[in-house]
Amino acid sequence: SPHNTASRNAILGGGHQLLPGEISLATHGILFLDELPEFRRDVLEALRQPMEDKKIILNHTGHSATYPCNFLLLATANPCPCGYYGSNVKECTCSEHQIRNYMKKISGPLLDRIDIQVELPSLSFEEMSSAKPTESSADIRARVVAARKFAADRMGEDARRIHSNAMLDPAGIRK
Repeated sequence: SPHNTASRNAILGGGHQLLPGEISLATHGILFLDELPEFRRDVLEALRQPMEDKKIILNHTGHSATYPCNFLLLATANPCPCGYYGSNVKECTCSEHQIRNYMKKISGPLLDRIDIQVELPSLSFEEMSSAKPTESSADIRARVVAARKFAADRMGEDARRIHSNAMLDPAGIRK
């Protein structure tokens, strides 16, 4: 969960010693980017190829290092700089130009690499803090374990190297 002011080297890796960055440290886990449009555009654009290749190759003064970066990207974004565009809780104070520039920070090709995108409405404090019963973590874990067992059974021998559907190549998806 790097801060949105993190440098390109902090996110991708590199520097004089070619150290791994947050994308490699998140391998087999979640890379959480809160307030996605607040990250520098060059940092966001640099995520595209490693997300596709599941690895990153770093170079510095004749040296090279390859690190894995097979992570699940979880990102959040407000609909505008003030956070209230389309809200029924508070009025947005942003101009159309500000909203357009804010959302333009996230390119189409990067959005194409985000498989599930969900838009959530603003909620009041009362709605968020209501005592409605929720699903327990144990119940959610049981569902995840069952889904992974189902996937492993379906994949047969390939299950040793493929741990989730996200690891399938196009041929595996078709199969």
